[in-house]
Amino acid sequence: MFKKKTTRVKNRSDRKLHLQVSSPRIVFFQSIRALQGMIKLVAVLIIVGIGVYLGGRAIRDHFVNNEEFLLRELSLETNGYLTYERVVEIGEINLNGTIFEVDIDELEQKLMDRPEVVTATVERKMPGKIEVKLQERVPVAWVSCRQLGLAGRNPLSGILMDEDGVVFQCQGDLWNVAKDLPVFELPEAEEGAFQLGEKMNHKEAERALSLLNLINSKLGEEADWAVSRITVLNFHSMMVTSTDHVDATFDMYDHERQLSDLLDARRHARETGRELAWINLLPRHNIPGGFKGENGAE
Repeated sequence: MFKKKTTRVKNRSDRKLHLQVSSPRIVFFQSIRALQGMIKLVAVLIIVGIGVYLGGRAIRDHFVNNEEFLLRELSLETNGYLTYERVVEIGEINLNGTIFEVDIDELEQKLMDRPEVVTATVERKMPGKIEVKLQERVPVAWVSCRQLGLAGRNPLSGILMDEDGVVFQCQGDLWNVAKDLPVFELPEAEEGAFQLGEKMNHKEAERALSLLNLINSKLGEEADWAVSRITVLNFHSMMVTSTDHVDATFDMYDHERQLSDLLDARRHARETGRELAWINLLPRHNIPGGFKGENGAE
């Protein structure tokens, strides 16, 4: 019994000594193998990276620098007034380059960032064409407000709005179309009421726009007069001055009835050989007005 016990103690002691001597070497060789594996992995990644770079460069050279894909045509389709030259300037397009030099996503975004643009689509057409399609806002009126430093019919300090009340600047060839548009004269407005690219936030101007849209829809293009100016007088009334110098006072609401009365008064004046000078459309009955040439009418 005693000898067997002594043998077991000796064997455990030998095993313990063996482990203590061998463990550092095992760790060392394991570290070497791990390091070698990492080096191989890094080498493979470097080779793959170089291959991707060279392959991408070769593809880029094939498309971007290939004369087969030279930009031969840049087409522009729009309902508005952005010109071919302006699109080239906005997109910084190299007209002597290839169609693959133009980042169509970036050009599309640059066009969409403009307040007067509603939608923009840019496409490549092989082998040498870029096609740009725009839907622009069509201006219907100027905003004039001395308090905000806005001047009507002024390409430098004036702003325009479309029929939905979205505000944008007058730039480039747009001036040739917008210079004769009606002006909304506003006595006051809060800062931020007319943010470029956004719908206006001004109650009286909204009512003026509603009236203008109604008049434009009723008159059509063949009418012998149009709106020249809408002046907000106070919180409940505004004056419409026409291109034939008739001043008509409207309420902020009930525009259908008031416009009908105005058209009737103009028709009556024409049938009797006279010209209307002014009319107050606020009353429903016994509407006051005056004719040109009468005392105090002009």
